[in-house]
Amino acid sequence: MKKLFLFVALLVAFPTFGQLSMGGYLVKVQTGQPYSPLTSGTNISSGLIWDDENFKIPMGFSTDIGGLPTSNFSFSAGWGFAPGTDTMGVVNTFVAFGSLDLQDRGAISGSAKSPLRYLVSGVSPNRIFKFEMFNAGFFDEGDIYGTMSDSTNIQVWVYETSKIVEVRFGDSKISNPDDYFLLGASPLVGYVSDFDLAAETFSKGYFLTGNPTSPIVDSATSLFDIENSMFDYPESGTVYRFIPKTVAASIGESNIANQFQVYPTITTDYISVIAENIASTSGRIMDMNGKVVSLIESIENGKNTIYLSHLASGNYVLEIAHNDGKALYKITKQ
Repeated sequence: MKKLFLFVALLVAFPTFGQLSMGGYLVKVQTGQPYSPLTSGTNISSGLIWDDENFKIPMGFSTDIGGLPTSNFSFSAGWGFAPGTDTMGVVNTFVAFGSLDLQDRGAISGSAKSPLRYLVSGVSPNRIFKFEMFNAGFFDEGDIYGTMSDSTNIQVWVYETSKIVEVRFGDSKISNPDDYFLLGASPLVGYVSDFDLAAETFSKGYFLTGNPTSPIVDSATSLFDIENSMFDYPESGTVYRFIPKTVAASIGESNIANQFQVYPTITTDYISVIAENIASTSGRIMDMNGKVVSLIESIENGKNTIYLSHLASGNYVLEIAHNDGKALYKITKQ
């Protein structure tokens, strides 16, 4: 039984569905992307019936994670992170399957069924390191039901020059979600900085919640601040793409969230939206289930006041339309 990683990172939306800013990264969500198992990859588990193991794999090139240089892909099955700047100590890390207790599906049969494997594609300086948890099983299924019938497939890609990191989901079978997930119906996916593995503390964690194709961002500075992950498991072909802000413009990615300021995000009466260098646009407010509860017909360049007195207390999502997509903001009406 592994320790359960209870934090993560930010998100955004489907190709032109939305974008959000998270720390030093711009994050996008893509759906319908091809998922190809790494059948020709190197198997690092080599028949091991793995559970809580840590691995450090030379990538063959150097990159950085949150500004910390690394030439290794560090993976922790126990904590749910990959890649991290290390498997021990204080790390910056992306999280691919936090709060989800995965293990080799051969735990009951005694024969390994879930290879951990990698390969490097492309040529310098445009190589991609690809890592895969193939046919991974759920510890809780074996512990509760004595079977290992369910499975999931997850890949993590690291790009050499752009330093982009992608978390990719393949086919899955999940019969007992209430038994497998602590915070919703999906693993936590995102980014955490200065995570002290021994002390189990971190400076800031960003994570996504809500709809897996158009999630919203939440953040935390403690394990105990995490409330929910996404309310459904990402479909096969879903990709969460983390793009360093320092390279976003050079590869044609714009951060539309920077064109709006929204405050206060916790309020009783109204919020202010400051739009910079835009033409008149519109927006809407949705509840946490995606139901539209209020339409905003006009958001002008400059300062706009949006009244919320007609809404019940609770959490909502403000969605602002834009030529390049949509910007999403979590707001709380007290």
